Amino acid sequence: KTIFNLIMRSGVPIDLALSIIGLHLPEIIVMTIPIGVLLGTLLVFNRLSGDSEIIALRTSGVSFYRIMIAPLLFGLLTSFMSFGLNELIVPVANRTSKKLEFLALYKAEMPSGTANFTYMQRDKNLQLERIYFVDKFDGEKLQNVIILDFTRNKLVQIISASQGIFKHGEWVLEKGRTYVVDASSDITRILQFQRLRIPGVKNAQKLMESGTVLPTEMNMWELGAHIATLKESNAVTNDLLVRFYQKFSQPLACLIVALAGAPLGLLARRSRSNIGLIYSAVIVFLYYVLQSTSGALGEAGRIHPMMAAWLPNTVIGTLGLIILYFKAK
Repeated sequence: KTIFNLIMRSGVPIDLALSIIGLHLPEIIVMTIPIGVLLGTLLVFNRLSGDSEIIALRTSGVSFYRIMIAPLLFGLLTSFMSFGLNELIVPVANRTSKKLEFLALYKAEMPSGTANFTYMQRDKNLQLERIYFVDKFDGEKLQNVIILDFTRNKLVQIISASQGIFKHGEWVLEKGRTYVVDASSDITRILQFQRLRIPGVKNAQKLMESGTVLPTEMNMWELGAHIATLKESNAVTNDLLVRFYQKFSQPLACLIVALAGAPLGLLARRSRSNIGLIYSAVIVFLYYVLQSTSGALGEAGRIHPMMAAWLPNTVIGTLGLIILYFKAK
C-alpha cells in the first residue's frame, strides 16, 4: 500500500518502486518461511499417511521417532537459513530501502546525522539525572544543545549552547549560557560561557551517532550493543528487548512448526484430503495471534520480554510434542 501511494501521489518511477519492493522481500521471506515449512511437512505426512506409507514403514520395524528425523532436520536447516537471512541480508536491505523511500518522497539523498535528539540519563536507582536535547548532529558538530541538570532529584540548572563538539569522551559546548534554578524553579542567575566541558556523555553520544536506526535495520550484535549502551544509563525499553529475543525465536520457529506439522499430518483421514490445509491454517493463525499478543504484552511490561518472544514457539512446540507422543504410542 505504501509503495502504491508513492507511485500514485509522488510520481515515483516504476523501477525505483520495484527496487523498494525487492528490498522488502528478504524480510517478508523470513516471516513466511515458517508457514512454508509447516505446510510442506504437514502435507507430506498427510499424503504418506493417506497412502499407508507410514504403516508400511512401521510394520518394517522403523520406529516413529526415526521417521520424525527427516522433518526435524528439514526444520533445523530452514532455521539456519532463516537466521542467516535475517542477520546478514534483512538489516542491509531495510536500511537501503529506507534511503530509497526518502529519495522517492523528497527527491534528495537522506541526510546523514541525527535531528531532534533527546536522551534521558538515569542513575542506578532510575532517578533522572539529565535530559539532553540536540537540534541537529551532522556527524561532527552539535547544534542548538540544551541540557537539563536534575542533580539531587530536582532541576538545578539549564545549559544552553548554540554549538558543540564531542572530544575525549565529553562534549565541549561553545557560545552558551547556564541558567541556575532555585528550589522554587525560578532562574536566579544567568552565566555566559565561551566554552564549557560536559563530561559523562559517552552513552548519549553513542546513541546519537547511531541515529534513528530501527531494530529491523540492525543484526543481533548491533542491537545487542545498542541495548547495552541503553542499559548503562538504565534507559533500555521493553520493545527493544522483545525484538532482540525475537532475533533468536523467529528463525527457530521453522524447527518448531516442523515438529508440529509432521504429527498433525498423520491425523488426517484418507477421505478428508483437505484436512491438512485446515490444520495448517489453524496452526498459522494460532502462531501469529500468539506472536502479536505476547509481543504487545512484553512491550507493555506485563510479561518478561524473553517470555514474550518465546511464547508462540513454546505453545506450538508443546502441542507438537503432545501429538507426537500419542502417535508414537
